[in-house]
Amino acid sequence: MSAAENQTGNSVSRSTFSSFGLSLFTAFFIFILEIIFVLAFTALMYSGELSSQIPRALGFIILGDALLCGIAAFFSSNPGAIGVEQDTPGAMLAVITAGIIATLSGATTKQFATVTILIVSTTLLTGLLLLTLGYFKLGGIVRFLPYPVIGGFLAGSGWLLVQGGIGLIANIPIGLSWFRADILMLWFPGLPVGIINRIVSEKVRKPYAIPLLMLIASLLFYGYIGMTNLSLTDLRATGWLLDSLASASIWEFPLAPSFLAQVDWSVLLAQLPTILPIAMISAIGLLLNSSGTELLIKKDLDLNRELMVAGFGNLFAGMAGGLTGFQDISFSSLNYMMTGGKRMVGILTALMIGATLFIGTSAILYIPKFIFGAVLIYLGIELLMDWVYKAWFKFSRIDFLVIVTILVILAVSGVLQGIIAGLILAVVMFAVSYSRVSVIKFAFTGREFRSRVTRAPHENQVLDTHGDQLYILKLEGFIFFGTANGIFETLRQRIKVPKYNDLKYCLLDFSKVSGIDSTGMLSFNRMIQWSQEQEITLIFAGVGQNIKNQLIQDRTQDENRAIKFLPNLDRALEWCENEIISLYLADLKLEKDIADQLKAIFKDEGIEKLIPYLQRREYRAGEYLIQEDDAPDYIYFIHSGQVTAQLESKSREPIRLETMHSGRSVGEIAFYLGTRRTASVVADEDSVVYSLSIDELKNMEAHVPEVANVFHRVSVFLLSERVMHLTRTVRALERS
Repeated sequence: MSAAENQTGNSVSRSTFSSFGLSLFTAFFIFILEIIFVLAFTALMYSGELSSQIPRALGFIILGDALLCGIAAFFSSNPGAIGVEQDTPGAMLAVITAGIIATLSGATTKQFATVTILIVSTTLLTGLLLLTLGYFKLGGIVRFLPYPVIGGFLAGSGWLLVQGGIGLIANIPIGLSWFRADILMLWFPGLPVGIINRIVSEKVRKPYAIPLLMLIASLLFYGYIGMTNLSLTDLRATGWLLDSLASASIWEFPLAPSFLAQVDWSVLLAQLPTILPIAMISAIGLLLNSSGTELLIKKDLDLNRELMVAGFGNLFAGMAGGLTGFQDISFSSLNYMMTGGKRMVGILTALMIGATLFIGTSAILYIPKFIFGAVLIYLGIELLMDWVYKAWFKFSRIDFLVIVTILVILAVSGVLQGIIAGLILAVVMFAVSYSRVSVIKFAFTGREFRSRVTRAPHENQVLDTHGDQLYILKLEGFIFFGTANGIFETLRQRIKVPKYNDLKYCLLDFSKVSGIDSTGMLSFNRMIQWSQEQEITLIFAGVGQNIKNQLIQDRTQDENRAIKFLPNLDRALEWCENEIISLYLADLKLEKDIADQLKAIFKDEGIEKLIPYLQRREYRAGEYLIQEDDAPDYIYFIHSGQVTAQLESKSREPIRLETMHSGRSVGEIAFYLGTRRTASVVADEDSVVYSLSIDELKNMEAHVPEVANVFHRVSVFLLSERVMHLTRTVRALERS
């Protein structure tokens, strides 16, 4: 090997070692942080009478955390993901475990087994929920829970963590006893340490800050104890240290038959209704963390994959006896900032956590209890600051009230009541918020918005004058009581305006409506009754059969004359226009010859000279004047009847492009461009048309150019009218 090659190899080795060393260093800091949190949450779950079982319980919790961290590290779509047992589900679960401990007071074996299986059940159910959401790609569903409701749960969790931290140190539940001199002396040191943790973590933002503070607080404690000559036995007896009388077992299988036989199933089953909301909060927390991580690393994550990874992590952690957890934004951010987000960091962290099972947990017995409590207090203050203090400045007063309401109910009445209140508020907020969102996509009069029927000038004049007698509402979304009542109120307010009080038709387009609930149908029934009293005809367009059945049920045929159903908006507009025109024109189809019709449209005496070049044709209803892809040989002028240009397909009903009456032309675009026909034209009824061939036009242009000029001017005029019709529609839509 050459010297250059040897130097290159050494450089690569040093680089690899340096990268591994940085990963190892980062993993060690994350390990210290995770162990502190794991110890604090274990002490919180197994508090009071079960505090002597904490070293035994640590076998479950530590192994579960190692599995959770390892699975996230190996399989997450974020290479730097760090899995950890979470504070919010932990805080809610701690209140439930405290209730179980109080219910089974004096029966340590049953207490321990029942609490452990409750933790296992919660973690397993969370895993199954996350897997289900991920497998069916339903990660977005949990985001429909209103943000203030989530904030209320998180604020409530903050209070539970503070309360749990103090209760852990004091070794008694919340109450006035906390303020007895001997009890106050126990827990009070944890409060300033927790507050200092919060301040330092916000100002310093270094991974070693919290572990260093914990070390300093422990050293100060033992320095003070050294001056008092108190023994470890005295410290344990007075509640400053954890009890050392627990089993020394490293780990036992929580789902073993012998262990399950010790569970008080009646007490456990009574707590199951609270487990599902905890699982749902975990799913929301995971997705919020993942969204925040995307912003940090500037990379899109596969949210459904993250759900699947967390789901498997919780299943394995649950079978080991561990707490609920998932990929954490704080620890993952630490990995990203120190190493760029290496997968190796998570793997090393998981190995270190797992190694503590074999190294042992005896050293934990020497950590002052107020240190564990301070960690919980710090986490609780963090949540309360984010979701109470900062929420005051970020949210509306109504949203802030929702957050505080859930917090107060959760703190005063309990987790289950807080969850129920939160879900009720979520439903109420959804109903109120959705009712504020109008389901009316746009509203027009018949003067502004027309059907695809190209009408004669005298008919258009009628619609321009009397089109306000038609009111058009295009609806969208799901309609329930609040939004349906909004439609009714819009209609009632409409006729109070003097210029619109001669309203005769109201057209409701349901083509984009996904459904109506039963309360919404009540508003429509009231609307139908009111329209009968006002002599207004309601036209329902694009209504599905189910909704139609609901609207017409229990109504007699006479009552149904006040409402009409048509297949789509365009056909409904045509029907309404015909009704309005018929009120003001006795004869819709004026029997004039083709010359008179064209003169009415385009006043030019040269029209008389054009007529001899036109060929009269008759078509029965259903016959085609033009079929798609035909050659552009002819242009047609309609003398009588009605024809429709439409797009046809074997797989669906024809789509109407335009319907034309007498005095209109058809086929002129392809005729002028020389392209094949792009649509078919069919006679809707027996019709008479006059046609001009391309050969006759060339003959006119060669021998009677003045007549050809008249033809071109007529064609341009008719085309311009059609463009104006389209422009009117576009302008109306832009104003909506």
